[in-house]
Amino acid sequence: MSEWQQKVNDLIERVKSWRNEILHTSPKQSLQSHLSESISNTVDGFVREIYELSRERALEKAKDSYKPGHSEIALLATGGYGRQELCPFSDIDIAFVPLEEDDLFVDVLLRECFRLIVTVFMDNTDLKVGYGYRPLSDLPTLDTQTQAALMDARFVAGYEPLAEKLQKQLLSEFDILKFIKERERERNFAYQRYHSSPLVTEPHLKEGAGGLRDGHTALWLLAALHRVPTKKAWELLSEILPEREFSKFCEGYKFINRIRVWLHLTAQGKQDVLLREYHHRIAVDLSTELNDEEEAVREFQCQLYQATEALHYSFRVALSHVNEAPIPLGNGFVRMGNWLMLDDEDLHHPAQLLKAFELMQRYDLQPNSKLLKWLKANAHRACEVITNPDAADSFLTVLTGVGDAPYGKVLDLMAETGVLAAYIPEWGKASHYVPSNAAHKFTVGEHVLQTVKELAKLRDEAKKGTFPWVDVWLGVADEQVLFCSAFFHDLGKAVSEPEHEFWGVEIAKRVGERLGLSEDRMNSLEHIVKLHMLLLTTARLRDIHAPDTLRTCVQKIGDEGMLKMLLLHSFADAKSVSEQTFTEVEERLLLDLYFGILRTMQEVEASQEIPVQILTRDRVRELQQTLEGVSDEEVRLFCEAMPPGYLLSTPLKVIAIHCRMVQIVRKTGKPEVEVLREPNSGFTEIVVCAPDAPQPGMLSQIAGALFACDVDIRNAKVFTLSGKPPIVLDTLWVTSDGRPLSEVKERRVREVLMAVLTGVESIDKLLERHGKPIIVPVQVRSVSVRNDISETHTVIHIIARDRKGLLYRLTREIANLGLDIQTAKIVTWADTAEDAFYVVRKGVGKVRDEELPDLTEKLRANLKAES
Repeated sequence: MSEWQQKVNDLIERVKSWRNEILHTSPKQSLQSHLSESISNTVDGFVREIYELSRERALEKAKDSYKPGHSEIALLATGGYGRQELCPFSDIDIAFVPLEEDDLFVDVLLRECFRLIVTVFMDNTDLKVGYGYRPLSDLPTLDTQTQAALMDARFVAGYEPLAEKLQKQLLSEFDILKFIKERERERNFAYQRYHSSPLVTEPHLKEGAGGLRDGHTALWLLAALHRVPTKKAWELLSEILPEREFSKFCEGYKFINRIRVWLHLTAQGKQDVLLREYHHRIAVDLSTELNDEEEAVREFQCQLYQATEALHYSFRVALSHVNEAPIPLGNGFVRMGNWLMLDDEDLHHPAQLLKAFELMQRYDLQPNSKLLKWLKANAHRACEVITNPDAADSFLTVLTGVGDAPYGKVLDLMAETGVLAAYIPEWGKASHYVPSNAAHKFTVGEHVLQTVKELAKLRDEAKKGTFPWVDVWLGVADEQVLFCSAFFHDLGKAVSEPEHEFWGVEIAKRVGERLGLSEDRMNSLEHIVKLHMLLLTTARLRDIHAPDTLRTCVQKIGDEGMLKMLLLHSFADAKSVSEQTFTEVEERLLLDLYFGILRTMQEVEASQEIPVQILTRDRVRELQQTLEGVSDEEVRLFCEAMPPGYLLSTPLKVIAIHCRMVQIVRKTGKPEVEVLREPNSGFTEIVVCAPDAPQPGMLSQIAGALFACDVDIRNAKVFTLSGKPPIVLDTLWVTSDGRPLSEVKERRVREVLMAVLTGVESIDKLLERHGKPIIVPVQVRSVSVRNDISETHTVIHIIARDRKGLLYRLTREIANLGLDIQTAKIVTWADTAEDAFYVVRKGVGKVRDEELPDLTEKLRANLKAES
């Protein structure tokens, strides 16, 4: 046994011994000591030892790659561990923070730390460790709950300057107002779930009103307001509370923590509800004198409720304080209470007109009188920014209802101030136009405003799970396009009522271009506006049960996603004409037509597929087989081959699936494809594992196969595992028409991928058979090829307008240059795709520096070529 392994074994024995002591600690004894702080401090020591042992092993494996001040990581205690409030059965939450993401030594060190922490704590004790991989680049995208945990973060081991850098960057970048509002919502939700009064007989000591979370949130709110770590918020709280109340808060906070520790030890588990049966026992344990037991219980209960009241009151004060405080929102605006106000700077740029409404929408703010007057006086200037991308983003935020404001509230105000008419003059022209159809209650402009409001109501019904809207809304591939179509659909009436559908399309095209919509999104927008009367007209004037009617609709509409968006549009449009025009009978006819078209579409698709029931049974069987136990040796070998970020961020059950797939491929030499489903997920996860091909291009084949199946790739992770032969493990998150794949489409995707990967059908023939272009036209915005990002790979960075088949085209051209993609980072937002590919020349390594300029130009030229 090596000296290093002996150290690990000794550490494990000490951890087990310590854990045994904790579990056998007398609950009464815990009330007289600072046990939670002691537990936290002891865990700190163990984590530091783990770090040192991991670093020792990492230096043995990758010493030559270590760069002082660069190849560093920090281990941070977060959550209750960060606050030094660990109870006996609390999870130990640790954040792994790398200074450099693409550093061989950092990768090795993180892997060793992760493995040792699991071995020491989870494999040899009953402790649970919650781990998070937190590179600095991820901080802007973290949810506010994770941000709160990192505000509590405390440095434990590693490179201490990195811990300071993380908190400084976190606090400087996060959205204060969003954080405050979500913490308030979180508390209100907890009150509904547990209890909203601090005076309950069986209080939830952590989440209920008066529980520790009230105290945590009070501190988080103040820390967020002042952009400081939570530990500095205690002083801030002392400044807003009367001295006596702050003293009560401190005493109550400590008391509830002690009671929670006692409860864990007494229940021998993670117990946070103080049941009535425990009142007598803890009162006796707390009593220092042999008083009357009934008196001791009353004294304890008095102390308990004084503590819960103090915590709840302090939270209320802190919440009121931050809600009253001025919060700068940038762009010349500040929030005060529930008011959006101009700050001291003069506003000059007309884009700020749209920004004001975006802020009202995001945070549900009211404009104060000064701002309202400014908006009205300067509304005409909105026409100056009709092609401004920032103004477009603001408008689309309001139109789609992103944020806290009730839908339509801000949009109406935009119309009332004149900003909407100036920004969308086509709407301004229609706002006073009275349609010739007497059934219309509103002018055309108001009608489209009512249409988008009805559309938002259907979205709310879908969120509630109402049939059929929950399923229909899942088919919405692009909410912005859907809301734009509802807003533009009738504006053509102000140009020519008889030809309003034609002019509606022209207006949609014109305004869509000004808003910067991509080609694919423009096509969808124009298609919806063009067909917006199809379902309503057919339901009213055609035999909706006749096969030829249904086939005609299928031919015109195209696919399920478009059908579902047209149904939503039709309902919203019809309901907004007037209260009387869309009767219950018409509603039933429209739904019958929808289900008839949907059934026809699915019959066409299923005619060449196996029955859904067989696919379901096969999928369950495959998943059960995949999730069978994985040996320790297989896990070890697999973990050795994978980067630490994968190990830290991937659920363990998914790691087990991937590990099993790798073992199967190594044994059989044949590719494996898994399609994974997660309940309530908006994506389908496709995992492809196969021996790496001698020539570059496997990712291109996969992307091309998915393109042929009309499957959109939203994100992808590509790994190449070393060995003989090397193994490719690609995970792709995909949708079809904006929703997870149907069971029929899952089967088709699997069959197509297997056919391509096994050489049964070439990718060119597959695309030709499915009517897809072999060379997908792309609009490239930038291409760069660099050697200074990675030590081992050349990195290709491409920004392009997103479209179907984009990833296939990009990877195809990269492969044609003789480059092997070993890691891919795929990011798509709005109409933009930003992709990074880590590539090498097989058997050679990185591209030589002197080749980079020519390679860049060649790739750019190839991507611009249409054939």
